[in-house]
Amino acid sequence: MVNNNHENNQLKNNKEYKRLATNTFYSYLINYGSFFFTLIYSFILARLISNRTWDFLILATSYITIIDIIITLLPPGLSDALNYYIPRYLALNEKKKIKALIKNTLIIKSLFIIIILLISIVFFTIFEDLFAINLEDNVSILFILSPTIFFNSLGSLLDAINRGFSKFNFLFLILLIKNAFHICPLLIYYIFDININIGTIALIVMISSLIPFILKFLYVLIKVIRIKPVGNEIEPFKKDILKSVKYGGYSTFSNLIAKGWREVQLQSIGFFESAGAVTGFNIALNYSNIGQVSVGSFYFPLMTSFTSLSTKKDYYQLVKIFKIANRITLFLLLILSGILFFSVDFFLDFVFLESRIIFSNILKLFVLAAIFQIFKIFVLSLLNAQNKVKMSFLLNMLYTTYSIPLFFIGLIYGGIEGAIIFGLIIGNIISLIIQVYSIYKIGNIKINIKRIILQYLTFFIPLVITVILGNLILKEISRTILDGLGLTFFINLDFFSIIVFFALFILMNLAFGIVKSPDIEYFESLLSKDKFLNRIMLKTLNVLKKLTRRK
Repeated sequence: MVNNNHENNQLKNNKEYKRLATNTFYSYLINYGSFFFTLIYSFILARLISNRTWDFLILATSYITIIDIIITLLPPGLSDALNYYIPRYLALNEKKKIKALIKNTLIIKSLFIIIILLISIVFFTIFEDLFAINLEDNVSILFILSPTIFFNSLGSLLDAINRGFSKFNFLFLILLIKNAFHICPLLIYYIFDININIGTIALIVMISSLIPFILKFLYVLIKVIRIKPVGNEIEPFKKDILKSVKYGGYSTFSNLIAKGWREVQLQSIGFFESAGAVTGFNIALNYSNIGQVSVGSFYFPLMTSFTSLSTKKDYYQLVKIFKIANRITLFLLLILSGILFFSVDFFLDFVFLESRIIFSNILKLFVLAAIFQIFKIFVLSLLNAQNKVKMSFLLNMLYTTYSIPLFFIGLIYGGIEGAIIFGLIIGNIISLIIQVYSIYKIGNIKINIKRIILQYLTFFIPLVITVILGNLILKEISRTILDGLGLTFFINLDFFSIIVFFALFILMNLAFGIVKSPDIEYFESLLSKDKFLNRIMLKTLNVLKKLTRRK
């Protein structure tokens, strides 16, 4: 017992975990900030343009995204290699190799991006009539958005460099700047009731990508110049790039599968259903991200820290943080998912106007599908940090063997809802089983399966009870009270169901004792109290701690 306390104290004082906690916190801010700004952006657009115009913008952006995905293959894996090798070289104090790696990857990536960008512009020009089938007379926005291919693709490489140096706070600042240029011009059009066309919106999107790119490039340039060459001799350009491609290639193809599958889903919905259905599906994808980013925020901080710990062969601390982070993250995700489930109608009414409440069931199904994806992030961060990228790729390939056919079977016979139930919910449950097995068999970490089942039960039992009570009485009570108080703006907010779900969830967690106060206390100890944003996080954790069992 004394020995365990000593080990816990060592963990609490470990700089690597303090860095992990801070990086994770800023990663949360980046991901949730991205969603928050997307929400504002959608709110304004819903009031500036028609549904039809929005459909065109989504489809045009999807075409640009597909090109971005193609660029990740040429050459593959540079961003993932930077995420892996920079913290590794830092742990080994091989700074000369870091400087060479950054310079080499930026040069080779820039060349490929420029070539693909020029080919894309020529392609848009030659096949303009083909793109006009879906975009009608709005093909010009493809040319306006095309520079974002360069800014976003090379910008993702700059982001990887900053993550490798644990500069998540700088990336959060960049997010704020980007959205200032993205949202403020639209806000002016909205406030002063000025008509805006789709070409102007595309131009605003392009400029909001250009400014952050310039800032990130200058920041990395200064960072690289300041690196003092310490360490072994650098490797030749060709060998350096080949090594990066060898590591990152598998990760790139894994990301390609995930991103490509998302775009295929959007295009398939548009083909089998309608352009309007694409908007509903896209809204559901973005809405489900509110919960998913709470998990995704752990990936890069874990990847950075796990790589450093694996390099130092400090596996005990790696396993310890893996288990605690997993329990707390799922705990937070399930709470948030329940709140999101009962806030769907209000969200659609508030952001996209009441006419889009018809997408309510789609959003709720997406929320349920998202809660089964938590282990994917933890498996990827663990395997990639241990240089088992080939296994990560094979797992992603395995997921597609059943997810794709399930999605299209559901889409053809059950429409959008059928596609989500079969392709996403059932598909994600199968993936969850595979991921838990992979953590034990490949990652060499023993997972308590009983604890996982109980933790999911703390969500589904309260959810089912609350849905039944909501249909019987809670929704009506909420509407009556809001109507009586004159708060018709919140008429679609089922706040009584949210309260009941939250209370039942906490009671279930107390009964099963899934997440306990010591787990949260340990996570608290990793945060520095001298930073304003950390103090906010500490207060939040302190509230959650009071809702858990002590032992």
